[in-house]
Amino acid sequence: MKIRTIYFKVPDVAKAAAFWSAVLEVTPHKDFEKWKEISCNNIRLGFLLNDFGDKFSGSGCIPVFEFPDADLPGYIARAKDQGAEVVIDGLDDPNMKSICFRDPFGHEFEFSRFHD
Repeated sequence: MKIRTIYFKVPDVAKAAAFWSAVLEVTPHKDFEKWKEISCNNIRLGFLLNDFGDKFSGSGCIPVFEFPDADLPGYIARAKDQGAEVVIDGLDDPNMKSICFRDPFGHEFEFSRFHD
């Protein structure tokens, strides 16, 4: 078994895909009006238009992205430049080794140092 896709329901698919494309420096490999998807190695990160009338902000799903120490500052800077808000900065905490953000749509995500 493996995780194939993690996706967010969003009010604006184009804006969500643009945010993540800029932060992760990848372009969508699936680009439809109501669905866009980018590849993060072997897991797909998708954005589905929330046109079902669901009322929510953000989600309980928190994707965690791991990066080599040398690459992490660039990803953090891009996330902040794209409007991500820092929720918890635990990069210097030896138990956490990560920083949690909230994207412009209220979804939380985490950037982490590689764990041994």
